[in-house]
Order: sequence, then C-alpha cells, then structure tokens
Amino acid sequence: MAPIVQVEHVYKKYSRNANTHLSYGLGDLYNHLLGRKPSLELRKDEFFAVNDVSFNLDRGDTLALIGRNGSGKSTMLKMMNGLIKLDAGRIVMDGRVQALINLGAGFNGALSGMDNIYNSAALYGFNRKQTRAIADEIVDFAELDEFINSPVETYSSGMKARLGFAVAVHLKPDILLIDEILAVGDYAFQNRCFARMQQLKKDGVTIVLVSHAHNNVIQLCERAVWLHQGKPMVIGEAPDVVKAYLAFLDSLETKKAAQENEKRKEAMQAQNRKHEKKAVARKKVNDEKKKQDENLYGPIHTDLNDIRNLQVHLECDGESVNSIGVHNPLTVVYSFELCRPVADLNVTLKFFRKDGLHLTTVSTLNGDLIRAIHEGRVDCRLEIPDFDFNPGTYVLVIAVHEGKSYLYRNVAAEFAVVGQDAFTWGIRDFKYRYLSAGKTIFDSTAGENVPLKEDGE
Repeated sequence: MAPIVQVEHVYKKYSRNANTHLSYGLGDLYNHLLGRKPSLELRKDEFFAVNDVSFNLDRGDTLALIGRNGSGKSTMLKMMNGLIKLDAGRIVMDGRVQALINLGAGFNGALSGMDNIYNSAALYGFNRKQTRAIADEIVDFAELDEFINSPVETYSSGMKARLGFAVAVHLKPDILLIDEILAVGDYAFQNRCFARMQQLKKDGVTIVLVSHAHNNVIQLCERAVWLHQGKPMVIGEAPDVVKAYLAFLDSLETKKAAQENEKRKEAMQAQNRKHEKKAVARKKVNDEKKKQDENLYGPIHTDLNDIRNLQVHLECDGESVNSIGVHNPLTVVYSFELCRPVADLNVTLKFFRKDGLHLTTVSTLNGDLIRAIHEGRVDCRLEIPDFDFNPGTYVLVIAVHEGKSYLYRNVAAEFAVVGQDAFTWGIRDFKYRYLSAGKTIFDSTAGENVPLKEDGE
C-alpha cells in the first residue's frame, strides 16, 4: 500500500528583500507558464526556507516538525496544504486534508457561528443532513451554546479558536496538519484539544504537528523531523529527535553564556584598571543613583570604592565551565580585595533563571562564616555536590556587603544547565526512587535503572 503522505526532496526559496521577492516571483511564474524547469540556484538575497526535505507517512502515522523559529516548519506545513507552491520536489497527499494553521481564518464574521459550521462542512463535501448530525457535538466541544447564533465578529479570539478547532476535528479528515494549535486558548481548552488529538490518532488519522511543546510531541507523535535553517538535521523516533534538538539548544546556550561571561570579565578588568589609575572621578550623587538602579536581578552596585580585583568563575570537576549537566557538581569560586577595613563582612550568592525568577540564595549570613575577615584578600569556594536545576539559562548574582550596606552587587556569571539522558520538566529535578508493588523499579540516586528487588533487600 502506498503511503498516504509522500514528501520527496522538497525545496522552497524566499528572498530577504521584499522588492526582489516580488520580481523573482513574477519571473518564476513566467518561466512556469513557458514550461521551463525551475532552477535551485540561489539568487541575490535568496535563502532556502525548506532545503531538501523528504519523509513518508502511512495511514495513522503521527509526525512532528520541530526546530527553532524560522527553521521552515510552518512553510513545510503550508506547502503540504497547498497554500504555498514548492520550488522543487514532490508532495502527494492521498486523502481528505484538514489544516489547523490559522483557526477561524475562513469564517465569515457577519454570519453566526452555526452558519459558519454549515459553510465549513459544505466545503468538505458534507450535506446538510450530515452536518446536522455533528453540529451539536461541535457546539458542545467549543462550549458556545449561548453564542452559537451570534455573529462570529462578536466573538473573542478564544471563542473563534474554540469554534475553529471544533469544526476542523469533527469533519473526519484523513490527514490533519496542525501548526501550534495546542498552544491556543485557555488551559482547559488545550487539554480538550490534546485529548481530541489522541482520539483522532486512535481513529487512524494521519497527523503532522508543528510544535515547540516537546512534551506534547513525545506524547502524541511516534516520529519527528528536526529542521534547522530549512534543512532536516535528524529524522527518526520522536524522543530521539527531541533529545538531539534539545542538546543542540543546550550547546547554543552554553556558547552564549561563554560570550556573556567573557564580556563581563573584560568589563571588570577595565573597571579595575580605571580604579587603579583613578582615571574616573567618583561622584557621590552618581554613586547613590547607581545604588538605586535595578534590573531583573535586583539593585546594582558596581563602583569599586570598597573592593577591587573581583574574580568569579564556575567549576565542574576542577575545570572552569559555562555549562553543566543536571545533577553534576558545581563549584563557585570567588575572590576579591578589600580596599578598606570592614567590620561585618558577608557575601551572598543568588541564583536566578534568566527571565528574573529568583530560585535560591546561599549566603554567609547563615552563621559567622567570613565575619572574622576585616581586611586584605578574600578567597572562597562554594561547593554544590548535586546541582538539580533543570535545563535552561541561569544567572549568578554576587553581593558583597558590610552589614546592610552593599560594597558590591552585580551579575557575576551566566551559565547553562544542559540535559542528560532523561527528560525533565519544571524548574528542579529532585532525586527519587520509584516503587511498584513493593519493588524498586527505578532509583535516580543511583543514576540508572536498578534490578527489580523487594524493598528493603
């Protein structure tokens, strides 16, 4: 039996310049009318939005297209739906196709929701009797009983989304194309969408999903294609493709963190040089203003009146790092020189997610850890044996203070936490044991599956 979806060596070019894009399009149309074969050679300002993509799907298969924004996922989906003409290659869709790309885009705003249900169904070959049989189910799913006879132009965006999704999934498609639809609407609606997707999958509908929600991809799809700059990077089982893609994202975050830390180090060195040469006059008014300045991570105090030669870096297994794996040991190493005697010295290290969410704090205020140091150089190491933050980009802020007064406070380092073999969710990944019927079937503290055994053996 032939595949229900065949995508063979598909290409699509675009121009970055609007004017040349229009002229190239007109030229391509003219050549097409003359029967000339299109060229894949890139012209000035052109790039491949989709670059040699191939895959086949049998009836009931589910496939996810994943990748960063601008990687060609939506373009690929629109070509499969016939909305965009491909430049080269072949796409065969052997069945009734329903696309969830822009919910509600085909509705007539002047007509009621019920009238739009009948119009949409008629476009897919349903007669009035067939539509009447599913209309109540559509209305119930969309939860629009009170408004179904009101003009669609009076609907909120969420109401239109609910109606669009409900209509699309009740028209019994053979092939369903979905572009980020599971992220539309409120949480309850998203749950209903996902449950309906699972039912369609059981009913043998072939599904192609574009999504950034990797948990949904793994739960809904057996296979996945990772696209990067239009080109397929990995094609295979969904969990393996998602892991490869997340590892790629981790590498990008690590590179960004390294660049940011290098800039921060150079700025600190320049500030130290200015302090030593006294090249910049310190004005108390400006100092006070800077103490009041705040960013995502709290107040900033960076004038080196009280400390100098501040050094902060992260280590893992004795090596300086800009990224670490989940549950790896992390050491924060810092040092600085006091410019004057102090009476009550403390250092506070705050960990933030890059979006500003404060996650935890480690401070020498928990005891008299360094209060005995009153002058000279300070060298300390903070060792964290199990850093259990989940993959993402994080920021370390260091605050050096005497009593309640800041001597220095600023971002000290940016770093990435990268994934290991297991999938993670949320912010933290705590250690745990999993038991079933009194037997330990998984022990994350051991870092691997353990043999079945009676609990306590």
